Amino acid sequence: MTFCYISGAGTDSSEKGRIMWARVKGKTENDLIRLPFKQVYNFRPAGIEPFLPLRPSQTYYKTYT
Repeated sequence: MTFCYISGAGTDSSEKGRIMWARVKGKTENDLIRLPFKQVYNFRPAGIEPFLPLRPSQTYYKTYT
């Protein structure tokens, strides 16, 4: 079985950084690699763009524009 994990930019795989969320994501990636999967892919996208067009009345409109 192959496992694909979408993590995020800034993840700290050394687990020794100052930012807690980066250490937690790094530990998760490291733990997944140790599991007996055939392959593990860790994706770290810097941003994700929505597929559908957003309207100005939607919550995240200003973030994506």
